[in-house]
Amino acid sequence: MTARLLLVDDHNLFRTGLRLIVQDHAGVGAIAEAGSIAEACALQAVDTDLVLLDIQLPGMNGLDGLRPLRQACPRARIVLVSASVAPDAIHEARARGADGFLFKSASAQDILDAITCALAGQPCFPIHSSHSAAVRVPGAPSLTARQLEVLALLCTGKPNKVIARDLGLSENTVRVHVAAIFAQLGVNSRSAALLAAQRMGLSTPLLHDTL
Repeated sequence: MTARLLLVDDHNLFRTGLRLIVQDHAGVGAIAEAGSIAEACALQAVDTDLVLLDIQLPGMNGLDGLRPLRQACPRARIVLVSASVAPDAIHEARARGADGFLFKSASAQDILDAITCALAGQPCFPIHSSHSAAVRVPGAPSLTARQLEVLALLCTGKPNKVIARDLGLSENTVRVHVAAIFAQLGVNSRSAALLAAQRMGLSTPLLHDTL
């Protein structure tokens, strides 16, 4: 049985492009569209399985619209879509109860992967608990939980020796993790890694899941 999707975005061009991408997903069937929270709720699409919801909307924004959309689409997973990669936006989305966060800069494959993840009942955020398994985050590097811990400390300016002490690792293991992080971020220095991590919302110290 294929899933029913609802795309909520006030930009017709982006919404059309998104529709062309998601309709290629083998698990997707009917696709509805709306340009605002009010329009989306008016559809009364109670059988919707997944909502891709833009944060920046006219009237009620996507974050504030999470609650009424939950009521209108009670069984749907809701993934927020945003042009912003600011850590505050990602944290706020998670705190409000969103099931995922997708960058508008994500590739078509990233978007399809996010749909697969969401329909499987899995959360998908650029920042996740250090107790979580490694996950692929749409539009962001695939870092393991340990690499995210190392990155968080690296972004505070701590040298490898101190990171190793704080995490109970050998200095050589930390060097291996740092090299892997640089490769994932496409950088070759700590300062460049910090800038890349900030752009992707990955530089905030990891928090334990509270949801």
